[in-house]
Amino acid sequence: MKKVLITGGAGGLGLAAAEYLADRGWSVYAADYNKEALDQIQYKNVIPLQVDISDGQSVANAVAEVKKATDTLDGIVNFAGIMAMGSVMENDVETLRRILDINVLGMYRINRAFFGMIEKGRGRIVNISSEYGTLGAVPFNGFYTASKHAVEIYSDALRRELMFLGVPVVKIRPGAFRTHMQGGTAAMFDKALENTTHYHDILEKMRSMMESKTGIAKDPAVLAKKVYRALTAKHPRLVYSANLNKSQKFMSVLPEKLQDSIYLRLFR
Repeated sequence: MKKVLITGGAGGLGLAAAEYLADRGWSVYAADYNKEALDQIQYKNVIPLQVDISDGQSVANAVAEVKKATDTLDGIVNFAGIMAMGSVMENDVETLRRILDINVLGMYRINRAFFGMIEKGRGRIVNISSEYGTLGAVPFNGFYTASKHAVEIYSDALRRELMFLGVPVVKIRPGAFRTHMQGGTAAMFDKALENTTHYHDILEKMRSMMESKTGIAKDPAVLAKKVYRALTAKHPRLVYSANLNKSQKFMSVLPEKLQDSIYLRLFR
């Protein structure tokens, strides 16, 4: 039986991937900070594993727990991540620190701590980035976008180092999917509106535009299939994309001054 560790595995996209893999005979360690969500997992071959990926000791404890059952892994899938909306000038430094600590350093801690098991099992690492990982900066989403750009560079560097050791590293860039993170956008806008002194009207316009596009969000099962391919393909792609926002992609390739002008017209 193949074995995989999935961070953020107790909810949203991570849980969808865990169940999809379990249905196909994989043994899945669903690693998550949320104990309440972990306690609700009652799925065959999905093993709850509580871990705080922002804490090195917690990650070390998770390694020790997994090693009670196995000394090898066939895959790591790094789904764990957080998001915050708001101005990069008005958001406090703790918000940025927390996003980077989870989205980037948490991924690094997990990959580093479990690498011996991946190497021994001749497995592979799958890092979940985002469509924002390669897009230009979007107003009021700068901290999250910065973290995903960092994930892209980290993943490329990791791949170009581990290829010498025979360990594939794959990136997946999801767009909008129906998850708690996607569903919590309204709450994030509420918080941003509460904290802003300069951008209230602009954020209201932006929220209305984003809410009008909620219909483009796809079922998490679509992404779970991409994860399965990334883990099982004989020759996996370097990058798998799923449900990208074509208009945002087009916007990102325009000259930067033109992008600025478009944002001014949209939100001023």
